[in-house]
Amino acid sequence: MAQPAKEPLLIVEDDAVTRRLFETVAAGEGYQVHACEGAENGWEVFQQHNPRIVVLDWLLRGLDGLALARRIRQHPDGPYVTILMVTTQERPEEMEEALKAGVTYYLTKPVKRDFFQAWLAAARKNSEDMRLLQQHQEAREKHRRELESLNAQLENAITRANEMAAEASRSYIEVNQIFKTVAGGILLVDTQYRILRFNEAFLRMAGVSSIKAKAAKCYEVFPSSMCNTPGCPIRRIKAGEEAVENDIERPAPDGGTAHYHVLATPFRGPAGDLVGIVEHISDVTSRVQAEKALQESEQRYKELSILDELTGLYNKRYFNKHLTPEVERARRYGNPLSLLVVDIDNFKHFNDTYGHPPGDRVLAAMGKLLRETVRLNDLACRIGGEEFAVILPETSGENALKLAERLRRKFAALEFQPQEGVTVQKTMSVGVAELETDESTEELLARADGNLYAAKEAGRNRSILR
Repeated sequence: MAQPAKEPLLIVEDDAVTRRLFETVAAGEGYQVHACEGAENGWEVFQQHNPRIVVLDWLLRGLDGLALARRIRQHPDGPYVTILMVTTQERPEEMEEALKAGVTYYLTKPVKRDFFQAWLAAARKNSEDMRLLQQHQEAREKHRRELESLNAQLENAITRANEMAAEASRSYIEVNQIFKTVAGGILLVDTQYRILRFNEAFLRMAGVSSIKAKAAKCYEVFPSSMCNTPGCPIRRIKAGEEAVENDIERPAPDGGTAHYHVLATPFRGPAGDLVGIVEHISDVTSRVQAEKALQESEQRYKELSILDELTGLYNKRYFNKHLTPEVERARRYGNPLSLLVVDIDNFKHFNDTYGHPPGDRVLAAMGKLLRETVRLNDLACRIGGEEFAVILPETSGENALKLAERLRRKFAALEFQPQEGVTVQKTMSVGVAELETDESTEELLARADGNLYAAKEAGRNRSILR
């Protein structure tokens, strides 16, 4: 049995070491990897293989990565491509520029193998969602063209029936044929809301028999939120509109929710007077579900871009973006603001002695402690390997020092088992600073860092406020 073709993935990276790392990881995840240097080469490979996932560096020979991302987005399939930008640049304004250029995700160097694997998994899910959305959008457009064509046929058939009495029988047959073959449900309703004609597809959507449909009004067998409101298609067409489109939702036969797109157009008699409306009803449940899934995945990816995966805290990029606004807000309203800078004592020695997995457990424990101890309006972030920061709005230096001491005592009480039969307790040092009048963001951060250094010099396992 022939093996299914692998999903193509494009890597455009001038740095050979990074490129080989990406190739190895992507190949291990089952992709057909196409890797190259330079933006122009990347564009040629993209056109040749049409990958749905593209990994590219910001700085490339010739065009830069942003220009290549914009060119990819102009391709017919470009809106549905997942683009991962890798770069050493991480300022908020640079991230915003990348997103405007069409970059889906933004990842800073150096890139770890396991983190790149996690991003590839996220990219794969996004790519699947985008592919499904593209299919539904193409199907919707095809269905719209069919409806427009069939509506024109229906109008032509009715016109011929009105103008050529001798061909009434033939026109009647044509109308019947259209009702049988049109994709989706079709319904003729007079100005008094009585159902004149319908097809089998409409009966399935409404969940009623033909006997019930013939004796009912439209709002009795296919009710929606538009019924008995100014949004009713019959009311709007009576008011002069030539086409009315609405998206509605109704209970589905399986107990879920079904989504429909309804296109209503006028139905006129031989003298041009309004007899009623023709409604084309399309089941768009799959498209709506795909769009909702895409929105949910985008929210997950947004959270990934601002959260530190190991500790569950905000990352350094988020900290840099929010510290200055908090400083400005405190100065504007005359409220106190304090900052904690925290460092785990002798963490490198612990990592070198016991390895990274036990070290990761220590970092995760610190993240859990910060999340559970600080207030909801405080902002706890991981800003380095074993370094953390906490922004404390409306908090004096004295109260910030009390919080630092409470955190320090709780952390010192934790016990870790890096090896069987070995129990270790870790400590931390904290630099505390309260915002002073006319002090800049950089000066506040530098004072907190200086106090942390003083705590280290004084023997560690202590908090200092100056």
